[in-house]
Amino acid sequence: MVTNTRNFLRSFVSFKAKARKGETVRVQDKEGEFLFTAASPRKSLLGAAKGKIVFHDDLTKPTLPNESWKPSL
Repeated sequence: MVTNTRNFLRSFVSFKAKARKGETVRVQDKEGEFLFTAASPRKSLLGAAKGKIVFHDDLTKPTLPNESWKPSL
């Protein structure tokens, strides 16, 4: 769907509903064209980081013995 900036702002609620349904809204103004689409949010932090974080060890156990922890102030 193609619209101009004025109509997009006037009918934002209806354009937002169309974007949620998967439609792309093209908003044209003097400088160019903008695309308005819906992005699906990730459900969890782990889902957002999937494929980006690699675990090389078992993180359920302590990684260092207690005597190795020496805070510096």
